[in-house]
Amino acid sequence: MPTPPKAGGPVRPEPDAAGAVGLQQAPVIERNLRAALHALEATGQSWLLLRGQDDLARPTGDVDILVASDLLPILDDLLQAEGFRRVLAPGHGSHWFYFCYSATDGSWVKLDIVSEIAFGPYQQWRTSLAPQCLGRRVRRGPLWLPAPADQGWLQLLHLFLDKGQIAPARVDAARKAAEAASAYDFIACFVDHRMGQGTAAEILALVRAGNFNQVPATAASMASRWAGGRVAPRLTAARHKGLRLCGARLQGSGPVVAVMAPDGAGKTTLLRGLQATVPLPIKYLYMGMWGAGPWDAWLVKVPGGRSAKKVYRMLRGGLLERFYSLMGRLVLMDRVPYDALLPGTGAGGILEKMTNTVAFTLVQPPDLLLVLDVPGHVMFSRKGEHSPEILEGWRQAYRKLAGQLPGSTLIDAAQGPETVLRQATGIVWNQVSQTAEPGPGVDRESGAGAGSPGQEPSGTQGTGSGAIGALTSHLWRRLDWRFLLPDLQVSSVGYGGTTSPELKSALHLIDPAAAAVAPGRADQDSTYGVVLLSNPDLMDFKAAADAVKPGGWMCVEVRRSLFRRSGPRTLKGWKHAFIRSGYQEVSAYWNAPSLDRTARIVPVDSAAAIRNTLSLHKDVRFGAAKALAARLALMLHLFDLAIPEGTVTGRRPSAEEPQ
Repeated sequence: MPTPPKAGGPVRPEPDAAGAVGLQQAPVIERNLRAALHALEATGQSWLLLRGQDDLARPTGDVDILVASDLLPILDDLLQAEGFRRVLAPGHGSHWFYFCYSATDGSWVKLDIVSEIAFGPYQQWRTSLAPQCLGRRVRRGPLWLPAPADQGWLQLLHLFLDKGQIAPARVDAARKAAEAASAYDFIACFVDHRMGQGTAAEILALVRAGNFNQVPATAASMASRWAGGRVAPRLTAARHKGLRLCGARLQGSGPVVAVMAPDGAGKTTLLRGLQATVPLPIKYLYMGMWGAGPWDAWLVKVPGGRSAKKVYRMLRGGLLERFYSLMGRLVLMDRVPYDALLPGTGAGGILEKMTNTVAFTLVQPPDLLLVLDVPGHVMFSRKGEHSPEILEGWRQAYRKLAGQLPGSTLIDAAQGPETVLRQATGIVWNQVSQTAEPGPGVDRESGAGAGSPGQEPSGTQGTGSGAIGALTSHLWRRLDWRFLLPDLQVSSVGYGGTTSPELKSALHLIDPAAAAVAPGRADQDSTYGVVLLSNPDLMDFKAAADAVKPGGWMCVEVRRSLFRRSGPRTLKGWKHAFIRSGYQEVSAYWNAPSLDRTARIVPVDSAAAIRNTLSLHKDVRFGAAKALAARLALMLHLFDLAIPEGTVTGRRPSAEEPQ
């Protein structure tokens, strides 16, 4: 058996055709991808780009990256800080998938990150090659790549074991890989050890001779000769195949996105476009209450039949909405019960009013409501139904209703379908990133400007100075936590946790140099006057606590969660975490009704302020029953355990002060 070369340290690329890859000009890299690679590099851990180094300016497929296993515990937080969100995909071995959307050019970036090199359609043929490949990596500009011979062999094994054939489009890549590889490389030795002496030479001879029609038979023979028999690979393949039946899912609950508009505005076109182009786990849900059905001819003959049909559809739709969201799907809802609030509806008598009430009870409000705004004459030209005057009246009714509903955003749908789809995708991605627990944000440069849930509708969001002004006003409202500090003038700001894109943009309004504070960053040596954390875990908190200057402040925005994987689960728990970290002047506040729509910031230590807030049912998320339960918790001194969302602040003592 040939002796493999030393696999200890990085390999310097040779100045030949195969090794010239390390000497070429640094490639152009899409900016979100560049930020992700820079974050990986900043950890000081090993990583490399497995393939596709010539397709990074605007990647058309997955960006395949191999990382050291030591990176896995911090990988989610690391990439989330750079605008990516992870999609869980059971049954894919060590593959971790991350997505990011850039509203500037309307493109998606998908990272396929592995910590182990495995082959086969179900990653059933596992290897121990990863540490050696990382140890032999070579530098090309900002990229780390496999050594030329390693890259050649990984490409060949990918084609033979993963694909089982060499398609015409991959012939050139296969030839180049065979030229870069030899039968004496350490991966060639591994191949001979696992699949029989001479297998590596057979692969090289077949590809170099151009006998690509023999590849399927050779690949099948390689699989059958895998050392140790096929029992373990078969069990792995069966397990992964079964896990894949669960489907991919977002971390945490999936957001619910609904679309409202009169007929002819393009609701269905937009929703179908989102379903086809957004590469995330999606479920389309039609919620029409009065749509035609196969039993309509019988139902009209039964007293209350149509109302029973409406209640059934709302019950079914509400249950599916909750189920899909809990399963981590992005739910696209066509039609919403809000239609019943339009002028001219709800006048059908007591029965219709009762069924409308049932509809609002069964169907939870969407996290994001897109209201398509189209002039009446444009809608009439599209479908030719009703009249321009009637459609314009409906348009104004929808615009007025949108201004009263939480989470609503107006989109100018008189534009071309592609423009509307692109704008809506940016807004949806903004919402997806905000609901991540944990999960990434959107593109740092453009995502926040695409629109935000709860933003006041402007009719043409993202276009014109009026929209920019409204957005800036909305961002300033995300800085109300400053009023909890003794000084509104903040010298330097750091942030961490699951920071939303709109919050990042708001922080840059007060400190253009605001930077992320992420655990595990080798270059994290800066300190800040204020650090703001949003829904952090314990690692985020510890990193932020160390990043605050002596005498500086830390603010933590948290939501109560009984299922939090790391860190305190209640506001009281976070307050104790501050105290254990040596912080002073620690205070807790209730953000009523929620962090996203704060109307009041109430000190938890002030019983009078809490009672006053609870008495304003219209301003808080509690109904009468929940307000009564909250008063009981206040009497039992348990209110800081019951607060759903709030803020905790604390000051790091200066060096002269006692800890």
